[in-house]
Amino acid sequence: MGAYDFNFDLPSGETFCPAPERVKALTALMPAENFAFGPPATDRTAWDKWRNDPFGRRILARARELAAQPRPALDNAAFERCLDQKSVTEINALMPLVRERQTVLLIAEVIGNTGEFLGVIESDARALGELGTWIHPNNDLERKNFRGEEHDNDLASCHTAVAFALTHYLLGDKLSADFKAYLRRELDRRFFGALRSRVEAGRNLDWWLIVKHNWNSVCLSCYAQAAAAILPEREDRAWWFAFTESLIYNFTDGFADDGLCTEGVSYWSYGVSHYFTLAEILRQGTGGASDLLDNPKARRIARFPDRAEVQPGIYPAFCDCLLDAKPLEWARSWLDNRVDSTPDELAEPHDFDVFAGDKLQFADVLLMIMFRTRDPRRPLRRRPAAALRDFFAPSHFLICRSAPDAPRRFSATFLGGNNGVNHNHNDLGTFVVLLDGKSLIYDPGLEVYSMRTFSKQRYESQLLNSYGHPVPRIGGQLQEVGPTFQAPTLLTEFTDSRDRMVLNLKGAYDVPTLRKLEREFIFDRTGEGCLTITDTVEFSAPTTFESALITPAQIHEEHNGVRLSDGTSAILVDHSASSVALQLSRDTINQPPHPVRLAFSPTTPITQAVITFVIKPV
Repeated sequence: MGAYDFNFDLPSGETFCPAPERVKALTALMPAENFAFGPPATDRTAWDKWRNDPFGRRILARARELAAQPRPALDNAAFERCLDQKSVTEINALMPLVRERQTVLLIAEVIGNTGEFLGVIESDARALGELGTWIHPNNDLERKNFRGEEHDNDLASCHTAVAFALTHYLLGDKLSADFKAYLRRELDRRFFGALRSRVEAGRNLDWWLIVKHNWNSVCLSCYAQAAAAILPEREDRAWWFAFTESLIYNFTDGFADDGLCTEGVSYWSYGVSHYFTLAEILRQGTGGASDLLDNPKARRIARFPDRAEVQPGIYPAFCDCLLDAKPLEWARSWLDNRVDSTPDELAEPHDFDVFAGDKLQFADVLLMIMFRTRDPRRPLRRRPAAALRDFFAPSHFLICRSAPDAPRRFSATFLGGNNGVNHNHNDLGTFVVLLDGKSLIYDPGLEVYSMRTFSKQRYESQLLNSYGHPVPRIGGQLQEVGPTFQAPTLLTEFTDSRDRMVLNLKGAYDVPTLRKLEREFIFDRTGEGCLTITDTVEFSAPTTFESALITPAQIHEEHNGVRLSDGTSAILVDHSASSVALQLSRDTINQPPHPVRLAFSPTTPITQAVITFVIKPV
């Protein structure tokens, strides 16, 4: 868990137990038998058709590769090495391999139905039972879970629990009675019993129950999936359904009403896809009576990628987002493809593979695509809108695109808001410039996760603090962290030919002499396009000031500015300042992908200045 994530107690007499009347209502709707998105292996009509499907062949081939390999060495020694060496590198490589084996071997065995993988499925599962805890060591720094003193659950343990439950449900009597009893026992000890006792007591509640980000949707979905698949009593399954249903609002509360995901497109795919799995298991288990997607905000969240695409295949990389991140294709089109629903009027058949990009980590997700999609081999997708701009007003985020008939694809983004969002970077005022599919001024995205990433030392990272973003540094100070450090929108003017937006950046800094700092963003669509960024700053006493560009491109200083190029795409940045001379310095960011920071600063401390960048394709 992060540096500021702590379990909590409710006031005396209060609990998160679901309302008895809701549990009763869901019990009446609940199927008499266990269920999951896919049927048990005994339903050969449903499963045999996948044997010769390209995805089925892919799963079977990968399963044979994995079965021939040694089991990944995810053991207690690896857990302790992570903490002793203060390095997550080894454990972060092992855990995805284990999840892939759990997922692929299970699905392959159900498709093939020959018993080929039963032995390795059981040996892998029993090895996990030897672990002191299923949670990530970074979430157990004091080793209380490892020693059995606490029974927390996190993303890692929740995914393991779903794999155990689905193994029990899908394979059924293909498993020995002893192995099935083992699966139930481990889930009760580590997963269901651990959390339910806390919920009923209102004490030591897992912190992710009330957070406003992906942990909430992922963990709650895992509890609902596992309950549906393995708990024998309808009342118990209904209890967990009502419990997850009552707390999932925390996830959607983490989004502004415009649907923007402050965690970025990568975490949209993770968090929202598991919101979908929770919504779908609730819908399936209640015969459609419960549908978390049947409200306008949830649907805007689901459609976020449609509005966030800056250029074809390119998405914003703010916060902890991969530079080349793309939303999962099946997820961005889920509203149009789930069974027993009405597609959007703009949806039409589209030639994409619903399994493309899936890393085969989550069996529940694969089962939902396989069996709860209208037709996984004839998916629908909405036609992309040719919008000149998308403005997410509550989130202070603007995307500007060139006109459809422009000779070059020139685009830019501009971000305000606050420095306290989920997976936050201190980046208020950051902007990105793209030309013909190349990012020439950019936000360099997330750092390689380490023990530091979610600790109190997070903002020592140049990629996470404002040094690694194209924003000012004032009096030698970077932007501050927290929701009180804000950059509100002062003005917007949008026309077909020009978009203008002004942010007040003063509130992003704690510099006593700073009296005013405004950043103006003007995107001009005429000709080949032009972007003008203007910083207007005033101080009560002479103070140093610098503005910056972050670029992965080749840099060429010219008499009339700086040329940034990447292959066939290049922009010219003309820089000027009122009444002062500017000096240019370079620094390479000390973490991958090692972009260059170009700093433009007056040669002496100033009391006021207007610094302008005019950026044009060349």
